[in-house]
Amino acid sequence: MTRDENIDRIERAENAAFTSLYAAAAECCATGAIEIEGITTVWSPLDNDPGYSCIINLSDAADPASVVPRIEDAARAAGARVLGIDGAPEMEQRIGERGANALGYERDYQECMWGLTIDADAVLLHGNGGDSIRQIGPGECETFARIINRGFELADDAVRGTIFASTIELPGWHHYLVSFDGEPGAASVLYVTDGVAQLFVAATAPEYRGRGAQTSLIRRRLWDAVAEGCDLATSQTVVYNASPRNMARHGFQELYYRWIYGKQL
Repeated sequence: MTRDENIDRIERAENAAFTSLYAAAAECCATGAIEIEGITTVWSPLDNDPGYSCIINLSDAADPASVVPRIEDAARAAGARVLGIDGAPEMEQRIGERGANALGYERDYQECMWGLTIDADAVLLHGNGGDSIRQIGPGECETFARIINRGFELADDAVRGTIFASTIELPGWHHYLVSFDGEPGAASVLYVTDGVAQLFVAATAPEYRGRGAQTSLIRRRLWDAVAEGCDLATSQTVVYNASPRNMARHGFQELYYRWIYGKQL
């Protein structure tokens, strides 16, 4: 399979993850989703990060300049405070930074998209991350949400953690906690669809950083991806913390860099 084919599979998996996530969180967190002219948009009214309230597939729009204002009006009326556009390769080729700026969107932060063709033997050889990791169920929703938020340096009761916790035990979703001396200190999510394992989010509370949680979580999620029959893994990381080094150490390849463009509504 070619690099472009892998990117296409990864982008479809990412879109599926976001739509599943925001559908699950609609009742508890007032998340929303709309589709206008085949363009899907999701948002979280209580999260001001344009990476978590975004127009997913704008590169498919027949006329971006026409459809984006309609999307913004609908999202704003439903409570969205910010929207983002991610600069995936097709979007950059079709619209680019100049087109995003013309629509009122400016660079917010940069991410790297990673891909790994899964070698089952190599994954199994490196182990499942150790005994400190456990996959969790609904009884630990609040703990999971709190650790996700602390890892993002948000308030313990911020909505982001609750959104990710809303998918616990849904098809395709796996949720993990890592404990240190019996206390949960890191949390992570794996989403599996169509043979793609998306290492969706991982967060470590500040006081537990540097103790190997992210390495353990990568190994455990890849281990579980093999069990699910996946042949491709992906993750997205910001470019300013230790996450890129962790992905590279585990054999992930840089697929592309993308800017998240944001606009306050």
